[in-house]
Amino acid sequence: MNKEGEIPTRENFEAVIKFSEDIKNKTIIERNKDEIEKSGSCKEIVEFTKVLYFNNWLINARWQGWTGEAETYFGHPELIASADIETIRKILTVHVRIDRLFPGDIADLINRGYLIAIIERINDIYTENFSE
Repeated sequence: MNKEGEIPTRENFEAVIKFSEDIKNKTIIERNKDEIEKSGSCKEIVEFTKVLYFNNWLINARWQGWTGEAETYFGHPELIASADIETIRKILTVHVRIDRLFPGDIADLINRGYLIAIIERINDIYTENFSE
């Protein structure tokens, strides 16, 4: 895991953005419905969370202190459209940690359309910072 304040690189952004279509269309959920119903997760969700870990999107810190902030965004997903990188990293850290304790959180975020809102924000930041 990474430290607060570390900025993801172009490659870190691209690693997450490549999941956009499968998350937007919920094909991850459809392809793995039985496995998700049994365990709360699946290999593709595990792969996605590994991409977050290895691409500087999760922060090695006391994530429990950020649950209130994450809940605010969850309750008002329209706020994600203006969230900065550090806020996105905190939100993702909280949800991945919750999913480790209670498998099914990430699948639920996909079903609700919340995770695609986060990925779309990541894509917006990528475009703002890395467009040529």
